[in-house]
Amino acid sequence: MSKESRHAIRPRTLEAILDAAIRLFNADSGVTMTDIAKAAGVGRATLHRHFQDKDDLIQTLSARCMEEMNAAVRATDIPDEPAVKRLHAMLKSAIPLGDRFAFLSFERMEGEDLQSDYEEQLDWTTALIEQLKTEQAIATDVPTSWAVAQVDQVIWTAWTAVWNSELTPDEAANLALRTLLNGLS
Repeated sequence: MSKESRHAIRPRTLEAILDAAIRLFNADSGVTMTDIAKAAGVGRATLHRHFQDKDDLIQTLSARCMEEMNAAVRATDIPDEPAVKRLHAMLKSAIPLGDRFAFLSFERMEGEDLQSDYEEQLDWTTALIEQLKTEQAIATDVPTSWAVAQVDQVIWTAWTAVWNSELTPDEAANLALRTLLNGLS
């Protein structure tokens, strides 16, 4: 889909399509574009005018996920706060997003913009890990790349626990923080 076409869609229509797609993809990965159009209250032609196919729609949802994750991270990025408090705030804001975008774990994300957004998350996490080391919240001999990967994995594990109704998002954030601090110290 061209960028011009995305800008032409009314915001309310776009949100209806994206919300319906998220809800339906989370329930059934085999959902069709017809199902999404019906759930969004738009015609198939309208849906296809803005999204060439299911892959195009999934890439848009992937971009939305990255935007929301980066917004969650930025909202907790208060440099004057101790690193542990910032990490906990990030976990508390990022973990609830897993329920919304769980279906993306089975999809391949492509594109320079998505890679750039993901790199932004990794850069932020890397800087946070370095601050955690400086503040002696985690061991200095733990390779930063290892610690960053652990943050990524713990978030994924928390998302899964919330998705499976084993933990609330708040419980998962608290357990994720405890796991990271105890495991990396």
